[in-house]
Amino acid sequence: MVEGIEYTLVGVDRENAEERFAQITCVSFVKGKRITLSTGALKPLEELEVGEKIITRDKGIQEIRWIGQSTMRATGDFAPVVIKAGALNNMHDLVVSPEHRLFVYQRQDKLGTGRAETLVRAKHLVNGKDVYRLDDEFVEYYQLLLDEHQIIYAEGIAAESLLFDQRTQSALPDEAKRGISLNKSSYRDVLEVDEDKLCSINAVNLLWQASRG
Repeated sequence: MVEGIEYTLVGVDRENAEERFAQITCVSFVKGKRITLSTGALKPLEELEVGEKIITRDKGIQEIRWIGQSTMRATGDFAPVVIKAGALNNMHDLVVSPEHRLFVYQRQDKLGTGRAETLVRAKHLVNGKDVYRLDDEFVEYYQLLLDEHQIIYAEGIAAESLLFDQRTQSALPDEAKRGISLNKSSYRDVLEVDEDKLCSINAVNLLWQASRG
């Protein structure tokens, strides 16, 4: 907001504010992108069904517990991130929410993290070329919840499933939350690369090199 300019408040939604915040913090894939099934086939998000089996990195084949769908404005900080084909050795473009964390295994420690396994937020990889913001009017997001927080595969890129925690629980219906434990933290949090290691370099190019060995 700019000093001296008059603004008009067009509405306040107090009842659904917590739910909307939860939707924003949910890691999401954009409609049309494909998830790797247990058979190895790729299936668009909008065609997936609850109970369908997909491949995870650490726990083999797992069933989808819940599928969320939401339509949001796709501008500014909420605009999704496009990872162009080839940027992370992916065959096709992947489009995800800005906070979505991607898993990259470094065969060479190009980022200087001292470890091979890394998680990076999509928004920290934006370079305006291979990875950029898709600034549009609206975007249709899909969220995938499993029994546990997992690394799954979308368009050939390893990415996290929805983490069920205090931030995201308000976005889930009661039937999705029944029988699942709230995650206060995830062991994968220690794998996340700090933003200060990514902001001054072309991180996506280094990760491309690191993952190829």
